[in-house]
Amino acid sequence: MRRSAATAGLLLALATAAPLLPTAGPAVAQELTQAPAEAQSGRYALDPAHAKVLFSVRHLGFSTYYGAFPALEGTLDYDAQDPTRSRVDITIDVAAVDTSDAELDKHLRSEDFLNTGKTPSARFRSTGVEMTGARTARITGDLTLRGVTRPVVLEATFNQAGVSPVSKAYTIGFDAETVIKRSEWGVSAYVPAVSDEVTLRIGAEFTRKP
Repeated sequence: MRRSAATAGLLLALATAAPLLPTAGPAVAQELTQAPAEAQSGRYALDPAHAKVLFSVRHLGFSTYYGAFPALEGTLDYDAQDPTRSRVDITIDVAAVDTSDAELDKHLRSEDFLNTGKTPSARFRSTGVEMTGARTARITGDLTLRGVTRPVVLEATFNQAGVSPVSKAYTIGFDAETVIKRSEWGVSAYVPAVSDEVTLRIGAEFTRKP
């Protein structure tokens, strides 16, 4: 009898406490999706705290050298029903180039490379989207750098959409990658000792506007 009474008391205590147990974790998890069609359509603003362009070049044949453009802004118009109608417009502050080497950063801002005194920013504006898989797409667009505009193709991956547990805002995240020839934008210094081909890797989160 004492065991039955104790069990009944425990069950009663659990039933009483159940409404007070935290449920935020599962609730947030249910709102997250990796399916592009389940994301919310609308206009999004790039989250500058969670967006970056990494670049890499081959240096003298010995190594791959890395740097970053950490200052970006832009918008995304996302159409969940037809992702091919989505559009993205990103501006990159190339004057904020960061290689963790102050002298090299200064050289990259010079006329030899980015010429940021005349053209402190670069811009990518998409012109088309082609779905290549359930979560992947080929994004074509125009890249303007040093005053030169040429087409590029980004291989993009849809990472996730949903309410961020940190910002509490509805967020979409993507990764993308492309390879360009810098000489086509007038950046030809030290080719081929420093490779003409530059790999660009982009990671970005966008927050849905009200």
